[in-house]
Amino acid sequence: MKKFNPWSVLPASFQRLLPSNLVNEISSHCIGVTKLSAGLSNSNYRLHMLHQDWVLRDNKNVQQWCDRDNEVICWQMVEAVKLAPKLIWKSANKQFYLSEFIKQDRFDWSSIYSEYGFNSRERPVNSVFHLNPISQSAEDQTLLKNKQQQALDPVEHLLTLLCELSRLPLPPRVISLTQQWQVYLESLTTISQVEKNQQWQSSFRQLKQRQVEMNAWLADLESCLIAPQFCHRDLSPYNLLFCDDKLQCIDFEYCAASHPMFDLASVLTTHQLTSHQVTSLCKQYFAEQPNLKAGASQYVRQIINCFWMFAAAWALMMAGTEVEDTGMEVEVPIVGNKLTDIAEVKASYFTLFNKYLSLIS
Repeated sequence: MKKFNPWSVLPASFQRLLPSNLVNEISSHCIGVTKLSAGLSNSNYRLHMLHQDWVLRDNKNVQQWCDRDNEVICWQMVEAVKLAPKLIWKSANKQFYLSEFIKQDRFDWSSIYSEYGFNSRERPVNSVFHLNPISQSAEDQTLLKNKQQQALDPVEHLLTLLCELSRLPLPPRVISLTQQWQVYLESLTTISQVEKNQQWQSSFRQLKQRQVEMNAWLADLESCLIAPQFCHRDLSPYNLLFCDDKLQCIDFEYCAASHPMFDLASVLTTHQLTSHQVTSLCKQYFAEQPNLKAGASQYVRQIINCFWMFAAAWALMMAGTEVEDTGMEVEVPIVGNKLTDIAEVKASYFTLFNKYLSLIS
């Protein structure tokens, strides 16, 4: 049988930048490569090794919204407390990261992604978190068939992750909710000066019509803040891995010192939690939160609305002229279908924009 050649499918520049010992390791022990994802900011490959699988991330040059130095520092801080996969190697220019692959045998956390506003009524009635059987024994398979899998408590694991992240040192990048909103508005205003698509201009006007509400929500949230803390800022199920009975997180592109309620909002809005689980998570998180004033829990609606306003602004940025100017092959992250036609890409982002706005209450 012909020996697999990993360099026939991996980026050529990766091999040139990689240290010789890692080149030899991959050449000798890599038995397959699977492309995991490809998006606006990076592409990811799973390297099937003889022992521990690795993940290669190929970053695109998107400095306008991602500080790679800050990203690496945050990754290493989270890895140090065993809440992130090991970063094995990074290229000097931060184009490539090589890390350990975390296999989720008992529960695929990404499987419970959904989208919720503050008043959404579509939340599951019963918990959707159940562990897969450890083995393929007849007993385990009978339990699985009868839907008697072992229950998994998402509140316990999410609370642990949120609290441990909040105790980390502040990242180099510091940005408040108000500052982040201003960044989005300035970017959108710049795009609006050259964007000829009438749907885009109409959507931008629609977003700006909520500016008075947005200012009030931001003021409420800033009023309950004692101090910023380490924030991942994208804790959707797609960025969480469940292994060895604990959660780890990946993708630190948006990490910053910011508002303590933003990570909570990213969990509440994207996880299929029951109403009871939402209430329990919020109650315990606010009870253990030293960086918020008493009474901050009354502003959950405001932070969730801000979360979806940010998401809508991001979608509109992606639907704008700058997407076409990137020259990159684009994928819509939520939908997960690879789209190469610019018109189709823009249409998809308009769909996301409208959906995100509809989640604001």
